Amino acid sequence: MWPSTVSIAVAAITLSVSGCTQSLDGRAGEAPKPSISFHPCDGFSQEAITTARMNASPPDRMPERNNPQSFGCGYQSPDSYSGVVISAIGETFDSVKTSDRFTVLDETTIGGRPALVSDFRGGSACTVSVAIEPGILEFMIGYSELEDFKTVDAACDQATKVATTLAPYFPDHL
Repeated sequence: MWPSTVSIAVAAITLSVSGCTQSLDGRAGEAPKPSISFHPCDGFSQEAITTARMNASPPDRMPERNNPQSFGCGYQSPDSYSGVVISAIGETFDSVKTSDRFTVLDETTIGGRPALVSDFRGGSACTVSVAIEPGILEFMIGYSELEDFKTVDAACDQATKVATTLAPYFPDHL
């Protein structure tokens, strides 16, 4: 049940966020998007996945997305029917902070890096977005009356725990 909810939320989150800049000839142009190469399905060791209490069996590799570039990976918890999607996204930390797609609930630090804890617009998932150059590493857990996490607070608590547990394994660069 969780993969479809999480997949829908991931698809919604990775929709384009376009910014404008001024080109040399005075016309508005599109801001360059950060390029990332870290894939969370490949970038975390089995030890890291097990330490975070996620199922170490092959994860669900999400389709790669562009505009912004995004690599996502779905893991299921061995303790419940819940899951977490970890995505490396070529989007700036500030663009998440100011996006109308999220309601920022908390600004914190995880693994020495700035992080935002947010409710995804529409109230279906909590996201923890950690700033790692040149983008963000995002941890998403869905919530609803039909899932293990019934409230945004419960989903955010779990997403923050997963992100904090994986912090020693964060890459230096996405």
